[in-house]
Amino acid sequence: MNSENAAAVHGNNMLALLKAAVRSTPAMERLARHALDRRYQLARKHLKGIGIEIGALDRPLFLPKQATAYYLDHLLPGDLYAHYPELSNRKFYVSLVADGEDMACVQDGALDFVIANHVIEHCEDPIATLMTFVGKLRAGGMVFMAVPDMRRTFDKNRTQTTWKHLLADHTHGPSISRMQHFREWALNVENLTDDAAEQRAKALFDMGYSIHFHCWTRDGFQDFLDSAKQFAPLKVAEVKSWRNENIFMLEKVK
Repeated sequence: MNSENAAAVHGNNMLALLKAAVRSTPAMERLARHALDRRYQLARKHLKGIGIEIGALDRPLFLPKQATAYYLDHLLPGDLYAHYPELSNRKFYVSLVADGEDMACVQDGALDFVIANHVIEHCEDPIATLMTFVGKLRAGGMVFMAVPDMRRTFDKNRTQTTWKHLLADHTHGPSISRMQHFREWALNVENLTDDAAEQRAKALFDMGYSIHFHCWTRDGFQDFLDSAKQFAPLKVAEVKSWRNENIFMLEKVK
């Protein structure tokens, strides 16, 4: 074996030993996994103090030691298990029960950060939701928001949500377009047609099911944030694309 091959074998052996050592300690394995996680890297850089995570379900954001989160959801754990029977063997994280779009149980100006991963697309009035986040944050507080990129999800066949549409929902109330959203979902996500699509849309409407009411690309969501500044003074501190999502770090303007 020449020296080059010997060095490669030695390197592989050392890597195998390191992996074995990490896997032998669950805490170390979790830490190593999260060290490679883009979400965790951004959380470690931008989040500190006390905050709220909305809709964490069974996958809360892994936080750095300088940050502590309480978990807000619109349903109690028992109701969440009924809604998500496929997750019946998982732990749901719920500290507070309230609508994530108004966070009525949280005092204004009380938070250092808000985490809303894969939340804003479920909100019928995203402008009002951003206004809520701003209201609950202290000056300089952060919003950690992972938004699915429609090009890399089941939303890929839908039309990107426009500012005109969002402004109409905010001005006149989301009920004006609710049924339209369910029809679009039935047609372009569930790929139903004609009467089947209309019946499915009505069933989803009657259930009040939480679909992706809106969808964006990275640039499209950036445009939405730029337009929404007149309602919610947030500036983009950092953006990273990772897997099927775009992660926006937003800072409340002082």
